[in-house]
Amino acid sequence: MSHDTIRHDTVTMERTYAVSPAHVFDAWADPEKRRIWGSPSDEIDLRLDAEDFSVNGEDVTSCIMGEEAIAIVRARYHDIVPDSRIIYTESIAGLEALEGVSLVAAEFLPDGPGTRLVLTLQTLAVDGSDLLAGVQEGWESALLRLGTLVA
Repeated sequence: MSHDTIRHDTVTMERTYAVSPAHVFDAWADPEKRRIWGSPSDEIDLRLDAEDFSVNGEDVTSCIMGEEAIAIVRARYHDIVPDSRIIYTESIAGLEALEGVSLVAAEFLPDGPGTRLVLTLQTLAVDGSDLLAGVQEGWESALLRLGTLVA
């Protein structure tokens, strides 16, 4: 399949949590915790089909709405510094074709007794996909659930 168009965007989101960087980092490192908070919306459940949170490791996650898989996300970890940062790429595909790819950088910075999370997303959407807006909205929703989980 050829891709005729590519659109791209870079977004940085910052959140402050009242717990240590180690506590917030753990919510990313633990696959079950990540499944709970990582969904892009309340209507989508995540099914972890493969999980390897290590440098060069890969996670494969199915996004489930109702009884149906609607997307597959493959994440490849490139850099992990415990309690400090995670850098990974993720490809997002519908059931028929690639929708896009994101480079995700999460920094866990001490902020008094808590954590300032700086999340930078560089996303490419292909062939008219509405992925750019969807990625940002999905992360906004996920970060709200992350805050609830770590509180």
